[in-house]
Amino acid sequence: MHKVVIERPRWNPGPGKHGRRANLPDELLPKFEGIKRPHSCGKRLTDLLGPLRRWLQAQVGRSWNDIYSEACAVIKPDSIIRAHVKTHLLQFVERHTFMQAGKVCVLDTGYRGRNIIPVTERRYGWNLFFVHPESGSLCAIPQKSWKVLRAARQAARVDNFRWLDGNVALKQIAGIWFVCQFRAVSSDGRFKAYDHALGQHVGRGGLLRRDGHYLHCIAKRQLSRRELRRYDLRNGPGLKAQSSVGCTHSRLKTALQVSAGRRFWVIGHCRLAVQIRPRVST
Repeated sequence: MHKVVIERPRWNPGPGKHGRRANLPDELLPKFEGIKRPHSCGKRLTDLLGPLRRWLQAQVGRSWNDIYSEACAVIKPDSIIRAHVKTHLLQFVERHTFMQAGKVCVLDTGYRGRNIIPVTERRYGWNLFFVHPESGSLCAIPQKSWKVLRAARQAARVDNFRWLDGNVALKQIAGIWFVCQFRAVSSDGRFKAYDHALGQHVGRGGLLRRDGHYLHCIAKRQLSRRELRRYDLRNGPGLKAQSSVGCTHSRLKTALQVSAGRRFWVIGHCRLAVQIRPRVST
């Protein structure tokens, strides 16, 4: 298994090629050549993980302890190549599962924070299989096709996006509705700028496309309560109002922090320390 998954055969073999130059006659061989030149096309490493994934698929329903024991009987700890196979084996299988509300869940530590989600709804990662916390058997995670994922994204986009005219649209960002102004970007030359709707610098490939044109969000503004009632929209529950882009950094933020007998007033980027003296009773 480790030779199939990790090692790759010599590329470009055949008579007259670099891999089999010894089969050529003497008159076709070069007169002057370095020592390493004929051996430059040797075996190399690769990650051909299809056989390993199919082997795990054939073990679905068995106990994970028995599967892991059979794998460790072949994967010797003194071989780096075989230990590399064990790394991919553990990446495919989610072992830290638990029961939550009658579902097999896992602690998702992605970029959105630590959240408890069902193991079948995990979108990111290598995990294609999981170990059932009660039976201890290996189970497969049903994979969704690209068509199903694309249809789900389009349905979510319809609920969170609405065009007003050719250059202005309503978009829900982090649960809050904004009115965004777009401008068309030409398809010639390089392009990279800050997109206010996405909140990051993107290239032309990351922009919104409409009727074959690339649209760049140059400004956005949060909808007021009157505008929300006009368009029959509602912000997400438990979300506070946010200031528009451009006003966020200009407004001063005041916070009070108490630490080690001192009060720190944080106003913008300035920090003022005020010593608190204890009251002396007479």
